[in-house]
Amino acid sequence: MRQHRMNRSRGVGFAAEQLVALAAAAGVILLLLCAMAFLLTRIDAGESVLSAMSTGALAIGAYTGGYVGGRRRKRRGFLMGALTGLIIFVMILVLGGIFVKSTENFSPFAKLFLTVFAASVGGAVGVNTKRYP
Repeated sequence: MRQHRMNRSRGVGFAAEQLVALAAAAGVILLLLCAMAFLLTRIDAGESVLSAMSTGALAIGAYTGGYVGGRRRKRRGFLMGALTGLIIFVMILVLGGIFVKSTENFSPFAKLFLTVFAASVGGAVGVNTKRYP
């Protein structure tokens, strides 16, 4: 029987898996926002509808990122999902501060909880999903 080998590129593999999860989350969020923007051009909706739609897109994107990260990591899905959600939140916070320069209707604790929770659940589901050969 073989002895366990040291995996020297373990940190690189973790970073690559995290980047794939973040790319999946960003892609889903972008697609949902584009679909919602198309819908908003067809109907006349208020600002509250726009806020709800963007929050929903964020939650679905965070869940997808956590799910993809959990599927790829195959262990510790809840923790990896939480990390993915935290990174998504930080990215939104930084990019929102740079481009929008306004945080009037932004509730950081609610968005933090939403992204971390949704991504954690997605990571746990991704790890526990049955794999077919």
